[in-house]
Amino acid sequence: MKVVQLAKSFEQAACVLVLLATQRPDMPLTADVIHDRIGGSATYMRKIIRKLVVANLVASTSGNNGGVQLARSPEAITIKDVVLAIEGPLQTFPNHGYFDQAFKDVEPVADEGTKVVNAIFSQADKLWLDFLGGQKIATLIKELLAVPQIPVLNWNNQSDDKMDELNQILTRMRADK
Repeated sequence: MKVVQLAKSFEQAACVLVLLATQRPDMPLTADVIHDRIGGSATYMRKIIRKLVVANLVASTSGNNGGVQLARSPEAITIKDVVLAIEGPLQTFPNHGYFDQAFKDVEPVADEGTKVVNAIFSQADKLWLDFLGGQKIATLIKELLAVPQIPVLNWNNQSDDKMDELNQILTRMRADK
């Protein structure tokens, strides 16, 4: 069975946005830190970040204190935004013309087969994207971490034990619920 799925770069992009949402907003996060946290190819990670910048999900600042940060609040970024930024326009039906070919000598099927199948998949694509458009990055983070608000820390400071720091913040937040 062939599985239709998003490219792995979607998951990496979502992780980039989660890191940026939990990064202190006054301190851009460097591409090196993002790469260290997520892994994979540093060059590929920069390409993903570039796609997020082009989609206006991430803002880039150059210079000694440069890096990337969210261009919008996590409440204003949807999973649909990330899918479209990484995958581009969605069209799940490839339309290689087989319906037209198979029924080329049967009118009106020759002209209608592809139109009917395209319409079905276009509607399915729209429904899926509409659903993802209602799913916010902020909600994903809060549910993932089981907290009422997004915790913020400085991922750039590599001298600290970030997971210990994050766990302490999460413990406090959950106790305050």
